[in-house]
Amino acid sequence: MKSKRLLYLIVGLLSLFFLPIMGSIGSAQHAGVQIKNVTVQLLETRPPVGNKVIHVYKIIAVLYNNDTVASDDITVNFYDPEFNSSTTPPMKLSPLNATLDPKETKTFILAEWPTPLSGKIPINVSFGPSSPTVLPNEKNSGYYALTLTITSTKNTASTPGFEILIVFGAIAGFLLSRKIKK
Repeated sequence: MKSKRLLYLIVGLLSLFFLPIMGSIGSAQHAGVQIKNVTVQLLETRPPVGNKVIHVYKIIAVLYNNDTVASDDITVNFYDPEFNSSTTPPMKLSPLNATLDPKETKTFILAEWPTPLSGKIPINVSFGPSSPTVLPNEKNSGYYALTLTITSTKNTASTPGFEILIVFGAIAGFLLSRKIKK
């Protein structure tokens, strides 16, 4: 019985000795990363297919580490408003994950985002730790939301019905020339 008490006393004293050391190791510092800017650039407007006009955009997100420590690996995601966010994974901007050094600015790019949407479109860009073992908090994760206005103008090269007039004119000319020959 005395030996168990002595064992508990030794373990307790060793725990008190190692507690300050383990406490400083266990508390990781997270860099203060924030989105500096998000821009959306129109790359091209594809010819219409039926009633749909496809616009292709480039999405650029600039992140900034405003702290004195390097950040964890960060991933930047874009959520396509056309798809269901619960079933469709977000698109990742490249580089797929990156560490930001203190006072460093880094640019993440989604090279092509084709969309048939028009009107006021919500653009949601978020960032967070790449590793699932690092818990997101207000210093290492965040989001940026903006509204993109896309006009749905179709550029058509022909006038509907014009071809019909040419066909009827050709038939009338053919019939008239046959009548004149008789």
